[in-house]
Amino acid sequence: MDNRKYPTELANVKAIKAKLSKTDYALLEKEFTAAMEQNIFPFWYGTKWDFNGTTQMPNEGKIACGYFVTTTLSHAGVPLNRVKLAQAASETMIRELTEAKNIHHISNTSISIFEDKMKKLGNGLYIIGLDNHTGFISISETGNYFIHSSGGFPFQVVKEKISKSKVLKKSNYKVVGKISADKSFLKKWINHSF
Repeated sequence: MDNRKYPTELANVKAIKAKLSKTDYALLEKEFTAAMEQNIFPFWYGTKWDFNGTTQMPNEGKIACGYFVTTTLSHAGVPLNRVKLAQAASETMIRELTEAKNIHHISNTSISIFEDKMKKLGNGLYIIGLDNHTGFISISETGNYFIHSSGGFPFQVVKEKISKSKVLKKSNYKVVGKISADKSFLKKWINHSF
């Protein structure tokens, strides 16, 4: 996508936030997930990966996996320390952003069992922490995806089916935080102006 249009999409997210009720959590979950998946992530697909990548503009420079997570959340208007959390262990990042009741460990399972357990946790957007990696998991009726800045081929930000992800298959450790259903997280998002 043409990254010159990215600031317009971020302005659209800001406008959506301004119109939302601060107490209708079902609507907040839906709108937050849509903002990430429709207004923000598509611009980042194809952005090159680098272990030390910290770019804040899609498809300009390179981005590491943790910075992809924190930068996109920051761009959506989530108040966070982008650098500190990007450099933290993925479970630390998840615990910083998500209440304990929305955090789940699904380790040492096959990819099909992992996907089945994710479906049981319900539709929405999650942050996932792996052995040495992090990204987002999207669960919905239209498909289940892993969205991340991949340190393996093709070495860029990708959206891939959970069942096809080599990175997910290889990692024994998996922890997820369901940010889209976390009331505390959503309150911070809706109350923070950017």
